Amino acid sequence: MSGSILFRGAGTLLSGDLDQPILDESTVHVQDGVIRAVGGEREAETVIDLHGATLAPGLWDSHFHPYFGDYSPRQRVEGAVERTVMSGTTTLVSAGAGHQPGMYLPSPTLPNVQGPAPGDHDPRRARDARGSKALAITMTNVWRNWRPLGVKCWAGTVFAEDGFTREDFEDLIANDIRLLKFQRPISRWRDAERYRGWAAELGLPVMTHTGNRPVTKDLDSILRSLQVVDPDIAGHVNGGPTPAPREAVDWLIDHGRAALELVFIGNLKIAAHVLRRLAERGELHRVILGSDLPGGTGVVPGAVLRTIQLLNHMTEIPVEQLVCMATGNTARVHRLPGGRIAAGEPADLVAWDPVVASETDEFLDCVAYGDRPYPGLIMIDGVIAQHGNPLLLSPKRMPSVAERPVQASSSGARS
Repeated sequence: MSGSILFRGAGTLLSGDLDQPILDESTVHVQDGVIRAVGGEREAETVIDLHGATLAPGLWDSHFHPYFGDYSPRQRVEGAVERTVMSGTTTLVSAGAGHQPGMYLPSPTLPNVQGPAPGDHDPRRARDARGSKALAITMTNVWRNWRPLGVKCWAGTVFAEDGFTREDFEDLIANDIRLLKFQRPISRWRDAERYRGWAAELGLPVMTHTGNRPVTKDLDSILRSLQVVDPDIAGHVNGGPTPAPREAVDWLIDHGRAALELVFIGNLKIAAHVLRRLAERGELHRVILGSDLPGGTGVVPGAVLRTIQLLNHMTEIPVEQLVCMATGNTARVHRLPGGRIAAGEPADLVAWDPVVASETDEFLDCVAYGDRPYPGLIMIDGVIAQHGNPLLLSPKRMPSVAERPVQASSSGARS
């Protein structure tokens, strides 16, 4: 849609911004794929009446491992990305690509589920700087052009490997690579320290795998390896699936530098511990949420929303703040546009409501109660990606779309 669009009749308007998670407005004006104004009455070529449903930024998955197309060879699942969009997640951030056939070889003793047969593989795979660079650049271009249901996938993440030079880093940045990830351990901690220095000089954010192993082979201590890298983002700090020792988790919290990512497949008790401690420190802006999928848990299209729900049940953090961690926090930490309902942001919006027969009548109450809300309309860059719910259950209030000039109304705001 290239013309003007007005959302009206929002019962609740979630901002995605921790400073003010709920906005006392009921209308949002979109023009040419961008939010132009929040609140007020104005004419529009298309009017979307929410009939009291909740309008929120599309959810972000801060930890997605992209593969080619919409088929995951590791899990042999087709259409998972489309179903993720249908579940209200409009933006995926790559934690590195390693799910291509023949690429993911975590150990020479483990069967490679993406290879021709168990044992028929080379444990070196593409484990060198050249292969890592080539894959990252390729995936960046693939996902720029391949967008199932309009999804945004920021795929420009490169795995750190032995043999990188400063010139490699400059070339990566020139090719739109935006994140360096320490995933599988590189050989020497001094190389990790050198990479960290180059990344800082060139403005390239650094993320670590944070879990059951050091990120360099010559250190036995997970804590020490994290201190060497001193990441900007600690990926799945609650484990992928097993977390780092508590002393390492607490160092990341107390050191205060890194954004701390909590994921669906990780240890939820550790996730609750992280949330409580950061709440005590007044630092919930450091939390981002993701899925770490596809992985051993399989593919769960609604993983981000389910993570919000589980964390709300395990802590005292309100749902509206957790939504901010899965929207505006993630966008800001990754230095990307979107994640908020505010003038100038991309129009990536989802209308939510409890399903028919739920005991609840509003999105925030529904999530807190434990029922699952569903999106009735999903918009990405001002284009409706989904209207109506194909996932069996329908929301109580389905948005209506009128393709004609209609005088706006500002009624229906949450009190």
